[in-house]
This record gives sequence, C-alpha cells and structure tokens, in this order.
Amino acid sequence: MEKQEIEKLLKKYILLVALLVIGIIYLLPILGIAKTILGAFTNIILAALLAYVINIVMVKIEHLFDKVSYSWVKKIKRPISLLLSLIILLFIITVFIGLVVPSIIDSLNVLFTSLPGVFKETQEFLINVFQNNPEIKQTIATLEIDWKNILQNTLSFLGGGVANFVDVAISIISAVLGSLFNFLLILVFAIYILLDKERFIRAYERVGNLYISERRKRRLDKVLKLVHHTFSSFIGGQCLEAVILGTLCAIGMLILKMPYAIMVGTLVGVINIVPIVGAYVGGAIGTFMVFTVNPVLSIGFLVYLIILQQFESNIIYPRVVGNSVGLPGIFVLASVMVFGTLAGIPGMFLGIPATACVYKLAKIYIVEKEQKKAGLTN
Repeated sequence: MEKQEIEKLLKKYILLVALLVIGIIYLLPILGIAKTILGAFTNIILAALLAYVINIVMVKIEHLFDKVSYSWVKKIKRPISLLLSLIILLFIITVFIGLVVPSIIDSLNVLFTSLPGVFKETQEFLINVFQNNPEIKQTIATLEIDWKNILQNTLSFLGGGVANFVDVAISIISAVLGSLFNFLLILVFAIYILLDKERFIRAYERVGNLYISERRKRRLDKVLKLVHHTFSSFIGGQCLEAVILGTLCAIGMLILKMPYAIMVGTLVGVINIVPIVGAYVGGAIGTFMVFTVNPVLSIGFLVYLIILQQFESNIIYPRVVGNSVGLPGIFVLASVMVFGTLAGIPGMFLGIPATACVYKLAKIYIVEKEQKKAGLTN
C-alpha cells in the first residue's frame, strides 16, 4: 500500500474516532438537538406515512381509470382517485364510531344503574360459596357500600368548583382543537404529496443519477421496491387478519347469544390492527360491555376470546401476515416481542415489515454469494 493511501486511511479513521469521542462527551446535548429536530419534522413524517397508506388504496382506483381511453378522464383520474380514497377511509372511520361509541355510552349507563344490584347478587353468591366458613361469610354479609355517598363524592370531585370545572373544560377543548388542527395540517400535507407524487419520484431519479453510480442506483431501486412491496403487503395482510378475527369474534358471540356481538366484533377487529396485543385490548373492552348486561356471561366471553386469540396468534396471524410479507411465522412472533419491547405499539406494527425486509435482503445476499462461490469453484 502506498504512503499516500496509508495517510488517507489514517486521517479517515482519526476523524471517525474524533467524531465518536465528541459524540460520547456531548451525548445528552446531541440527543436534545436530535429530539428538537425530530419534533419539528414530526408532522411531515406523519403526513408522509398517511400519504403512503392512502396511496395503497388510491393506486388501485387509478388502475381502474387506466382502462378508459378518453384524455379528459386521464386528467381527472388523480384527484378523483384521491377523493374516493379519502371517502372510503372516512366511511370506515364513521362506521366504526357509529357502531362502537353509542354502545359504549349505553353500557356505561347500564353499568351505573346496575352496579348496586350486581354487587348484591355477587354478595349473595359469595355467601353461598363460603357457607361452611362462618368468619368469611359474616365478613361478606356485613360488607355494605353507600352508593349514594360514592356518587355524591364523585360528582363533588369532578365538579371541584365552577372555576376548576371551567379550567378543565378549557384544557380539554384546547387539547381537542390542537389535535384536530394538527390532523388537518397532516391531512392537507399528505394530499399535496399524493397530488404531486411524480415530482418527488423525478427528484429522486435526478439526484440518484447525479451522485450514485449506475450499478448502485439499480441496487438501491431494487431495495426500495422490495421495501415498498413488503410494507404495502403487510398493511393489506394486517387489515385482512383484522377482518377475519373480528368476523370470527362476532359469529361466535352470535352463536353463544351474547350481547353487543357486532359491536364487540368490530371493536376487536379494528383494534387488532395493532399486532398480537390489539385483540386483548379489544377483548378487555368487550368483556366490560358484556359484564354490564350479564356478569356471568362475561366470563364465558373471556374464555371464548382467549381461545380465539390463541388460535389467531399462533395459526391465523403468522400464516396470513407472515405469508403476505414472506416471513416465517416464528420470525413474526419474534419481531413482535423484540420490537414491542424496544418501541411499544409502533415497534410492534413496524417491526414485522422491517424484519421481513431484512430477511428478504439477507436471502438475496446469501444466494448471490452462493452463486458467486459456486462459479469460482467450477
């Protein structure tokens, strides 16, 4: 190796070591700056993610317009496809809210009115269970709850004076309006991205052709196509799996003659978009809903949902979602556990397609190495 190359290599490693040392010394300030920058770009990142999800539906609608040969149809296919995509998503959200929210409000009303009766029935049930144990039986029999006093204390706590109530109301309204404004801002930016997405594709092509070699550009294009196909397939598979689980939950509840079957099935299915744990959250809410009507029946619902969830987690989910992204079932479960621990719910959702991308790229790399080695051997 020539002297100039050695010096160049030494300078490179010295610079890397210096940057590493500076990074360790000033770790907290650097993390603070990174957090500030990330916070400034949060809405843009969320808008890009929302645009990506909407685009999956929009592209399929645009393909329908491609069959029409009229020039004026081609000019309006983008805005019409985008409008139809937004209408579909809005319809799904509206149906979900219309099914779930009224039932939850009704259940809360039923719960508040039936709590004293449920408590009395439970007390009588426990007295019969501990019939042969006088001490426990006496303790249960003498247990009383002043529901009127509890209600008054609750109302007094929630009220806390007119001033506190006004402060709380203003805080809630401000938070809701702020969230609504952020969502509208994100939605508008996502619409701009979708209406002019070819501009971003052309910018990528121009910058790539200028600064990346042709060989590396082809490899990068291949990787990006693989990532796009994996993530879009995962979203589709996740939605399909949620529909399957929600349908099975609703059908089982109808067969067992449980209340709120359609609503609980819809709730379990929608929340199950969060991998693995979503069904448990929906199931907890569903158990509460059934409990307000029949406490004993809620135990049956809980048992049924646990069995259904085990079937879904170990058989349906790895096959449906795993097959959609080309990832073996064992890796699906492993990615949910690992990324869920590292990043919570976002980690659970994004960990599976990310793992699938790494898995596919590793397979391609290994195959290429094996072919290269076989060619050298021959």
